[in-house]
Amino acid sequence: MTFPVGQPHPSPDAAARDRRALEWLERMRTGDEQAFEALFRAYVEPLCAFAYSYVESQPAAEEIVQDLFARLWERRDSLEVPRNVQAYLYGATRNRAINFLRNRRVETTFLQRALRIGQARATAPRPVPPEEELNAQALAEAVERAVAELPPRCREVFTLTRDQHLSYAEVAGVLHISPKTVEIHMGRALALLRDKLQSWLR
Repeated sequence: MTFPVGQPHPSPDAAARDRRALEWLERMRTGDEQAFEALFRAYVEPLCAFAYSYVESQPAAEEIVQDLFARLWERRDSLEVPRNVQAYLYGATRNRAINFLRNRRVETTFLQRALRIGQARATAPRPVPPEEELNAQALAEAVERAVAELPPRCREVFTLTRDQHLSYAEVAGVLHISPKTVEIHMGRALALLRDKLQSWLR
């Protein structure tokens, strides 16, 4: 499946589709899986296109939307049915896309800096000054210490995403937890790392 960039324009039958979506949500609250599947099929492609306009990654866009619908199903018993289903779904997708980008930026800020220093040191055509060597080594050691001090589950999630380059959905499958739980652990891990490595951003 390929997704165009940008939010799709409202179709002429948007109001009718929203009425159907309200009905599907009401039926979902009683555990109706067919209603859930109907809602998913009606909105998955435009929502993925919308998420793609933020994250510019097809797998990430699909993961964001799948996680949104998984969360809707998990919370179906307590779900408050919104007046405008389409606005609700697009708003939730936007928030998740922004959170995805924020987490990726934090990870890049604290971790890719060490990788860049290490790669520059390895490919430098000139001898690396001793002070740069020491700084790069100290930063790499600080990152590894901070990762080692993470709570066990946070460390597992972080290591699988950083070292094995797994998506949240793939990590969920490996650890037998939900993608939402993976997102929570990753957010906690990044917050802890940000706190522990704050001095390196000065």
